[in-house]
Amino acid sequence: MKFSAFLKFEPRRQSHVFLFACEDDFLVDESRSVWTRVFGGEWAFERLSAKEFEALEGRELLEAAMSPPLFGPSRVLLVYDAGKVTKKKMAIAEEIAALAESSLKIIFAAASRRSLPKSGGQLPTIDIDPLRPSDAARWLRERYGVSPEVAAYLVDALGCPLLPLVQEMEKLTAYVRESRPVELSDVDLLTLRTGQSRPFELDDAVIAGNYRNAVGVAGAMIEEGVEPLIILSMLARVWRQLLRGTALADAASPGDIAAAARIPTWKASAFRTACARLSWPRLVRGFGELVAADKRFKTGAADPDLVLDLLLWNLLGPLREGHKDRG
Repeated sequence: MKFSAFLKFEPRRQSHVFLFACEDDFLVDESRSVWTRVFGGEWAFERLSAKEFEALEGRELLEAAMSPPLFGPSRVLLVYDAGKVTKKKMAIAEEIAALAESSLKIIFAAASRRSLPKSGGQLPTIDIDPLRPSDAARWLRERYGVSPEVAAYLVDALGCPLLPLVQEMEKLTAYVRESRPVELSDVDLLTLRTGQSRPFELDDAVIAGNYRNAVGVAGAMIEEGVEPLIILSMLARVWRQLLRGTALADAASPGDIAAAARIPTWKASAFRTACARLSWPRLVRGFGELVAADKRFKTGAADPDLVLDLLLWNLLGPLREGHKDRG
């Protein structure tokens, strides 16, 4: 279901334990108000990793479920990376779920339904749809009252994960001090120029098909503390821009192509050249590489530098000087 529908969620049957699939960590935290309403009364939320949950004694969990605390509210354990919870601990959770009443609630959260504990199949499961760019842009409009153009521009720049969008909106709203609406120029000034204009350098390298420069910029951004997923979202944004531009490359002027892809007019000629060089199969393969890199980052299966190097080679390696993608 969409998160907007989850805000009105009413469980079909009473339960003290739920499985919750949601890939956006910010939305997992936002879900607390819904769980408070579902459970009724006052609850204290505790965020635990799967490892921290494993360290809790099963006997203590059962006692907490059957014995309301003398002081303070009852507890809700919000367990992240729930797929790492063992069958033994899931059996304790199912015992708690079977109680008529419980002063302990448990929510096992994971990025996807496939990542949830396999042994908790009898527990009620909520599966939140991944955010699409249109969903993230609408969320920004509703939460911050920004214009559709600003919302779409921010999502194009940073991708769909909400936490980076929230952080940038906090900076933007502090900058304008509620004296006027946030404008596209504010986003250019405060968001796209962060990190010594690295995002612009990365865009230019990708548009030029320059693997060596792109790897250098991405490596410098990681050294400066930029999260790999943010760099990935920047690469996805410019790849989407190339997709839009390629759709118009044979029929529109450089200025029109740049406007459609939200590219600065002074980059219009170079951008049109890049779009004319690309083919639809190459663009489609590129999106597949971006998805694969996203999975590698989220599973922590490889070094971020190596993942980005491989991704950039797969995106840009064939686009060396003199190579023509279109025959």
